[in-house]
Amino acid sequence: MKAAFWRFAHAHYHNKSLSKLADLAALIWGLFFVLVYGAALLSGWWPTMSEALAGISLIGVPLTFGIAHRRIRLEASKGPFALYRKRVEANR
Repeated sequence: MKAAFWRFAHAHYHNKSLSKLADLAALIWGLFFVLVYGAALLSGWWPTMSEALAGISLIGVPLTFGIAHRRIRLEASKGPFALYRKRVEANR
């Protein structure tokens, strides 16, 4: 799984400059819904199964995207061939 992640990162982001805005947008989106659902749960609301799945997808998907994008951006900031080195290292 780790090798597939770094292979994807190298293939898609090797020659692109990564924006902090995408990280920030995904993380703010996820944190907003954590606050909304957290406040609702604290006030006594219990979700149905469909509402719980919607909440998990509204929180989990953007949060996962934001964290993955941040990891790629931080690794890419180490140098021009950092993603390639990470890809090769993960395949060992």
